[in-house]
Amino acid sequence: MILGTGRMARLLAKAFRGVAEVFVASPTQSEAKKLAKRLGVEWARVEDAGDHDFVVLAVPPLRLKEAASNIACHLKPRAVVMDISSVKKGFVEEVLEVLPSDAGYVSLHPLFGPSVRRIEGETVVVIPVRGEWALIKALELVKGSGLRAVVSSVEEHDKVMSIIQVAHHLSYLAYALTLAEAMDPQLIERYATRSLRATLRMLKRMSKNFGVVREIQELNVYGRAAKVHLLESLKKLIEADEDTWSKVETSLESLASLRLRRVSEPLR
Repeated sequence: MILGTGRMARLLAKAFRGVAEVFVASPTQSEAKKLAKRLGVEWARVEDAGDHDFVVLAVPPLRLKEAASNIACHLKPRAVVMDISSVKKGFVEEVLEVLPSDAGYVSLHPLFGPSVRRIEGETVVVIPVRGEWALIKALELVKGSGLRAVVSSVEEHDKVMSIIQVAHHLSYLAYALTLAEAMDPQLIERYATRSLRATLRMLKRMSKNFGVVREIQELNVYGRAAKVHLLESLKKLIEADEDTWSKVETSLESLASLRLRRVSEPLR
């Protein structure tokens, strides 16, 4: 059962329906029925959580505890509860507090957004919180859906995401402010390079998912340190000396040598 009717809930319903019988649920039953019909799956009430082996909380981080509380008393023994929050520390602990002791808990983070067209081969971070058996079942579900699983921990995940998401997004957000405040829109259109057009496409995607982008900036407890690190890097580049340029060149060469796995590659 997937609790939620947002864009990621829809995407996960499509992913999991190939390996499991999927139900979508919402406090507003009309929304659940409408989405279920659209996706070709079943619908359920929140209180039907006890009928399911997996319950996915596809809600924003600030609503996780409430959602977990609403299903807690309905869960059957050894049910596996999962969330898909992009920020873990502080929220995973709140969910764990309200779940019954016989429920397993695995926290997921799909490393892709709702705009992706084909999810096969995409990566999902899988964080075991309670129950080794729950982790095994969650991995079977994730991998069976054609997704790549990376097992992590709450602390490692948030520390890594503070650089990969918080600092990364912040650089785009800062450039968006700079571009909008310093340039006339007509001049942007007239002088746009191919690389700028690629950047504008990224900014457009961020605009569509602004709520999530803001949550990541505000809720990751390691985010401030990552932001300060980025700011220090910018300061160095403003008055760059030969040593700084040498470090930049070395960094670019090092990053260029990374052999990132392509989504289209077969799973191993």
